[in-house]
Amino acid sequence: MKLKYVLKYIKDYIRLGFNSDGNSKFSKTILKKIKKGFYLDIGCYHPIKDSHTALLYKNDWKGMNLDISKESIEMFNIFRPKDINLNIGISTKNGYQKAYFEKNISTVSSLDKNYLAKCGRKNLIIRLLKVITLKKLRKKYNINKIDFLKMDCESKDATIIMNASLKDLDCNYLCLELIPEKKIKSKNIKNSAIKNFLKTSVYKKIKKNFIIIDNEGDTFLLKKK
Repeated sequence: MKLKYVLKYIKDYIRLGFNSDGNSKFSKTILKKIKKGFYLDIGCYHPIKDSHTALLYKNDWKGMNLDISKESIEMFNIFRPKDINLNIGISTKNGYQKAYFEKNISTVSSLDKNYLAKCGRKNLIIRLLKVITLKKLRKKYNINKIDFLKMDCESKDATIIMNASLKDLDCNYLCLELIPEKKIKSKNIKNSAIKNFLKTSVYKKIKKNFIIIDNEGDTFLLKKK
């Protein structure tokens, strides 16, 4: 079974042009300030493909990776052996929920049963998955300090953040994807995304603690004040 994930990793590595840094824009910014730290990657998806923590791992950071796909976590166990890798979901309650997949490893897997349909995809796989709140996760694993918290929960991010305390979200850098229901149109795409984000309830909640320092579309990097 491990060979299957090794072969997939190699194929993805070749498709990425032999680049194992992942999506390195935000991580390069963070590395200028913090040479070695701890990350919590929620919705980790893939060890290198579109990963905001791949370059950090290469620079001797350590962390914890969570994903609702057990196949994704198998890949992390092989290629991120120094990290703690967990096949669980972050939610607003502790227990079990159904998780919905188009395929075993996908960027659109979600705990939201309607999300795949919104993306024009189909729910082909349904699994019962253990879920945990961010508060309990930090307490259970004694996570007192997070240098980089990345959240990508495929349409559940806003709900999770609005139900979490600022203490639960405490970190030096926060990365999250938030697509607003109503968008302000602008010729400047970057500024348009920021304007949309500033109007969200999520930003209004976290603006006391964080400032926006960069974004890629609707994915934002924020820094603790």
